[in-house]
Amino acid sequence: RTTTPGETKLLASEVYDILQSSNMSDMDNVNEMNYRRRKAQFFLGSTNKRAKTVVLHIDGLDDSSRRNLCEEALLKIKGVISFTFQMAVQRCVVRIRSDLKAEALATAIASTKVMKAQQVVKSESGEEMLVPFQDTPVEVEQNTDLPEYLPEDESPTKEQDKAVSRVGSHPEGAASWLSTAANFLSRSFYW
Repeated sequence: RTTTPGETKLLASEVYDILQSSNMSDMDNVNEMNYRRRKAQFFLGSTNKRAKTVVLHIDGLDDSSRRNLCEEALLKIKGVISFTFQMAVQRCVVRIRSDLKAEALATAIASTKVMKAQQVVKSESGEEMLVPFQDTPVEVEQNTDLPEYLPEDESPTKEQDKAVSRVGSHPEGAASWLSTAANFLSRSFYW
């Protein structure tokens, strides 16, 4: 009762394979079961081994202009997947490739000349500790050919006098209360 239907089906197919093992050699049977387990682990909450998450405490991250400086510095680093800011506590959570060192992030943030990063780690007791990075800069591979972002223009407003009505719609006076309610619902919600 604690398994999902996919897990139950997988377990049933493994039991069936074991019962049918008289037709197959033991080695072929083991290989097939291992393949099915690997396939199931892909869907049942496997973790991404090529990415890791680094939490940074950034001294000097106190307004939107500094946040923009920090964004520009992090975007230039090759291997940064995503990042989010927690401005209230001066933190930045960064997802990076597993081969990128956290020191590269600190070097990029220190290159802004107004901010300094420390890594946030948890101790065995669960308390957060700030670990300062070494002052020696690390070589950072940069993204040099970044595309420009699309402009954030507002969409043009639609003119109300050129609206299109539905074919076969009834005039307001001739409609019953049921069709009035249906028209209201269809106009109010996006289907």
